[in-house]
Amino acid sequence: MANSQLNRREQAMLIWPVLALAARMQRVLTYGELHDLTGVVAVGQAHPLHLIYLYCKGKGYLLLNAIVVSQETGFPSDEFPEKMTPARFLEERARVFTFNWSVKDKPRSEDFDATA
Repeated sequence: MANSQLNRREQAMLIWPVLALAARMQRVLTYGELHDLTGVVAVGQAHPLHLIYLYCKGKGYLLLNAIVVSQETGFPSDEFPEKMTPARFLEERARVFTFNWSVKDKPRSEDFDATA
């Protein structure tokens, strides 16, 4: 199945491990890089990234979606679900890098149903 045919939950499932690995490597990803790695087009990433945000909030995790940024600004798009000052955002991103994602529950498709 082509990535453009995946539903939002499936796209979130595809994106999650890429973000978890990038966080472990302390690597910020641009929307374009995320597209290159997953096939989920940049303009269509807002919904699956929002599902990841809701999952993280519900589990009490840090905001894994905070490491995906615009190439031009180095910050998330205006669609980022929480408004933060640049300093607060950089602090959150640093905390995401130190969070041990490998031992946390990984979401299943139905987990995203509960957050939608």
